[in-house]
Amino acid sequence: MADRIHIKDLLLRTIIGINEDERRAQQDVLINITLHADTRPAGESDAIADAVNYRTITKSIIRLVEESQFYLVEKLAAEIAKVCLADTRVEAADVRVEKPGALRFARSVGVEIHRSRAEVAHLRNRAFVALGSNIEPEANLREAVRRLATHCTVVSTSPVYETAPVGSAGQPNFLNAAALIETELTAAGLKAGVLAVIEEELGRIRTEDKYAPRTIDLDISLFNDEAFDLGGRHIPDADILRYAHIAVPLADLAPHQCHPETGQTLRQIAQSLPDQRLIRRADIVLDFLS
Repeated sequence: MADRIHIKDLLLRTIIGINEDERRAQQDVLINITLHADTRPAGESDAIADAVNYRTITKSIIRLVEESQFYLVEKLAAEIAKVCLADTRVEAADVRVEKPGALRFARSVGVEIHRSRAEVAHLRNRAFVALGSNIEPEANLREAVRRLATHCTVVSTSPVYETAPVGSAGQPNFLNAAALIETELTAAGLKAGVLAVIEEELGRIRTEDKYAPRTIDLDISLFNDEAFDLGGRHIPDADILRYAHIAVPLADLAPHQCHPETGQTLRQIAQSLPDQRLIRRADIVLDFLS
């Protein structure tokens, strides 16, 4: 039997429910989680690298819950379980989600689920992730892909391109690339549980200037063949149709992939855009297998 790690009484606020008043304002949800994992390596080595990073998992769950707007508690619990299982050392997760005061005369109402890695392994989503950096860009792109591969299956990576910064002169050029991944996570789980975590770990600092220099920028460009809004951004990313440094790496990965909304292939989109002085950096290879 696997050991257990408990995350108790995580009180957060989110949009949850089907009634009109529940869709207008956030309400409390109480979350309890048990992670099933082998803690013996950490117990023997006393090294953080051998332990399940429950702090990172909790921060990912907080992002997911606070940014989500699910209708059902069952759905929220299932998405939380997927975030837990994004850490490959977690073998299974028990998740209990309660809505305090949701039922008259009851302190709370909620659901408790158990999900194992085997149960979600067949639920594979295909996503294209855009990568960019202009602060130690070569090292940060390599490290971002390496960390991405610890959470998802990285199918392939594009060539790397050097590009001039957009919208803000006087800063270093960017290195841009794209990765094709497969994951059991939903788009919301991928964004909150993987991409935002990697950005934070690599020192990404967000400011009001969206064109400011950054250590790493990781964005979902395409997710399956779906079109939807996520955390203030539209998927497919509108920048695919605007910027060559986004479209060209995607076209390198899947030239015949069709844009879900325009019907154009990625190659057609890339060829329709000015090259914006893209320089292919053949000296940089993003090796996700090492």
